[in-house]
Amino acid sequence: MRDDGRKWDAPPEYSQPLTGAGVRAARVWPQRQVLISAPDVLARIEAAGWPGVVRGDSYALSLRRDRVLEVDGPPRDEGWDGRQAVTEVTDAYAVIQIEGPQALALCRRGTELSLSHPSRSVARQMFGLPVFLYRWQTEDRFRLHTPRGYGQALWQTLAAHMRQMRP
Repeated sequence: MRDDGRKWDAPPEYSQPLTGAGVRAARVWPQRQVLISAPDVLARIEAAGWPGVVRGDSYALSLRRDRVLEVDGPPRDEGWDGRQAVTEVTDAYAVIQIEGPQALALCRRGTELSLSHPSRSVARQMFGLPVFLYRWQTEDRFRLHTPRGYGQALWQTLAAHMRQMRP
């Protein structure tokens, strides 16, 4: 088999935080991420939408009317139980935390965001990549969940935009 590995740059190390003018980005690793799908899931599980501030260490995010992402929730058996489908996705999503007084400005560079226009869902396209975007613990701290395969691209894009920001 032919080795084409030399044709690509070495992937950048994105375990070290990025810092810029009034903003900091860092990788975070939740203990557990679980997708729960069912027609009535939002009636049974309280899930955060945009622009609510998620409080607590265990929470659920509304992705669409029949699906939530539970972060650091209780252990659940995977599979279909006749009522809902539960899928362990901890390793499927890279999570990036952005915080600081310019965090919202950085997020707005990549997606249309308005604090005055709520949405039941946290699902967005940011810099052309799929993300789940929400405010976590404080109003100027955001978390982004993106499919792991897009993590590096999102990280590099955030770094480039942080370099362009002015204090």
